[in-house]
Amino acid sequence: MTELGPGIYERLVTEGLRAQLTELAKSLPIDERPLNSADASDRIAWHVSQQVERALLDVGDDQRVKVGLHVARALLNRLGELVKVDHKAMPADPAAVLHAILRHNPDGTPAAIAGPLIPLLDTTLLTNAPGEPTLWSQLRSEIESADAIDVVMAFIRRSGIGPLLDSLRRHSEAGRRLRVLTTTYTDSTERRALDQLVDLGAEVRISYDLSTTRLHAKAWVSRSLIHWESQSSTRADSSTGLRYRQHEQDGRTILLFSRLSVDDRAFWFLGPATYRGHAGERPMAVTWELHQPLSGDLYQAFAAAVA
Repeated sequence: MTELGPGIYERLVTEGLRAQLTELAKSLPIDERPLNSADASDRIAWHVSQQVERALLDVGDDQRVKVGLHVARALLNRLGELVKVDHKAMPADPAAVLHAILRHNPDGTPAAIAGPLIPLLDTTLLTNAPGEPTLWSQLRSEIESADAIDVVMAFIRRSGIGPLLDSLRRHSEAGRRLRVLTTTYTDSTERRALDQLVDLGAEVRISYDLSTTRLHAKAWVSRSLIHWESQSSTRADSSTGLRYRQHEQDGRTILLFSRLSVDDRAFWFLGPATYRGHAGERPMAVTWELHQPLSGDLYQAFAAAVA
């Protein structure tokens, strides 16, 4: 176990760590706090997952899948004896991974879908280093398999979209949705770049609000789902981020209010909503689901005013 010294930590106290702290407390003050209920599910699940991963890495390649499947099923069975679990989430035997559901070509053969260069479950820092995926190559590979694309950019220039135009054209020609939300921030957006996107069939919306220096994105996906962007400093593991993500566990109710225009003084009360996920941080792009879907007319009004 790693030797501990003065500093800031955020580690779940294990039996081994407890023994270390007991000895260390003889010479140094220890700041140990009870595990917060808002953090419990995330911290405990992360700790257990790390132990499972380390243990399975020690299993030989020829046995790792078999042993891993047995471990997963045993853990979920035991978990079901303690708390309510979804038994449909039990990994199937033999272990397998779904990679795609394919369409048919006109001749009846399966139409292959090129997958992204970086696996869907991986998080990677794109540095454009030699031999590694570049931003452009990764985006092009994502476009190929996308059912719909929503682009939210502070400004758009021809040099930025040029490498993606062929891929976006094939996406639009296949009848798949392409929506673009941008601004006139610093007058950087080029009209010709937007014209190119419109020619592809993109739905383009522009914010001309010059009273703000950043794009605070909000986009309606359906009558029940809205994408909303937090403040630029909000991290997923910050107290604010956790309030969003874990409001149900904490017994909090999220109430959504929205207005059709930044000039409106009146807000529509849209009712309670539930956190359904997020992407990125600083800011967090959060998806909320309304408990009561918007009426058709109100949804159309909000969708038209999203920019």
